[in-house]
This record gives sequence, C-alpha cells and structure tokens, in this order.
Amino acid sequence: MCTALTFTAGDHYFGRNLDLEYSYYESVVITPRNFPLQFRSAPGLPVHHALIGAAIVVDDYPLYFDATNDYGLSMAGLNFPGNAVYHPRNPSKTNVAPFEFIP
Repeated sequence: MCTALTFTAGDHYFGRNLDLEYSYYESVVITPRNFPLQFRSAPGLPVHHALIGAAIVVDDYPLYFDATNDYGLSMAGLNFPGNAVYHPRNPSKTNVAPFEFIP
C-alpha cells in the first residue's frame, strides 16, 4: 500500500512512498506547459500547466506516479490492491484511464 502527505505552512510540501519491491525504472520527469497530451478515450489536453513528478516515459509520453503542477496542485496515484474497481468504457461518459488522471 502507498501513502501520501501534504503540508502547507507558508510553503507547500508533498511527499509519497512507492511501496513496491520492484522498480519500473521511474525517474523525475518534467512535462512542459502545453505539451500536447493525448488520451485514449477523452479529448486531448493541448493547454495545461507544467508538471514535475515521478514517472516513466513510454513512447515520449509521461506516465506519472505522482506530480505537482506549477500552481502547486499535487496528486499521487496510490496503490491499494483489492480496493480499486475499473468499469468498462461507457460511451455516454468521459472515460479517463488511471494513468491519464494525474495530467
């Protein structure tokens, strides 16, 4: 299981752990402001804030474990085995894959 915390007292601090016994060869990744983000089912995101966080890059596309944008908004993709439910795609709703949610 993963844990995240945030602390704001004049400055903003964000941290998390990645409780895995193996590595995805993640590294610190910076996505520039307005880098074209394409999603599988949802509309693309051509305009957005810059991001920095832990990620892997696949085919020049960042897959973030966690990130903070240039306005200080932080998000972590935490792992809670046995607690997540992924429903099939629903054409009447905006479908966002888990790895697309952080950007």
